[in-house]
Amino acid sequence: MLFFNSKIHYYLRTRGLLLVLGLLSVFLGVGSVLANPGLIAEKRKVTRVQAVYLKHLINFTHWDAKDLPMPSKSAKVLLLGEDEGGMVETFEYLVSESKMKIGGRSVEVIHFEKPLAPDAIKAIESNPSVIFLFPKSNSQATKIRDLSPKSLLVGNGRDLVEKHKADIAFTVSKNRVRLVIREKSFTRKSPMLSSRISALRNVVEVIP
Repeated sequence: MLFFNSKIHYYLRTRGLLLVLGLLSVFLGVGSVLANPGLIAEKRKVTRVQAVYLKHLINFTHWDAKDLPMPSKSAKVLLLGEDEGGMVETFEYLVSESKMKIGGRSVEVIHFEKPLAPDAIKAIESNPSVIFLFPKSNSQATKIRDLSPKSLLVGNGRDLVEKHKADIAFTVSKNRVRLVIREKSFTRKSPMLSSRISALRNVVEVIP
């Protein structure tokens, strides 16, 4: 009975994720047409959508215990690079508001403006659960991946997945945020994305 209830709970959570991602994608497109905001306002809108996407993607990712810190310690989410749209503040709020957990651990959000500064490198090498790259940090993506091969690596731009071994990249096309996801992210043991995410074909593109 417990197993059955857990499966139902997982199904409902996954359906909720797909609904949220779909609505956010539509909202971004419609809002852009109606409001016609300036460049800065548009960038902030995209950033807010990305922060929500990132939160939900983390919630639907599985980590093996060996890839997580001790239960008494927090799991780390690193945000690397120059934040031009307020993503750090938005994501920190979402983490706090939802009391986000990764593998039962509390979540600590850490932001470094310079991805390869000594303190940032030390944090990257400590095997954080998630690393998010802001666009201006894409040129360092391969090195960051090499420093932390077990982290869920997320960023912006299709090339990040195709050329730099990232797991997930946000792209914006016709004022809609989409996700480009590396196929391996669904099949490796840890960190492993829920395969149900790939079902939302109007938002997600899976590539080899």
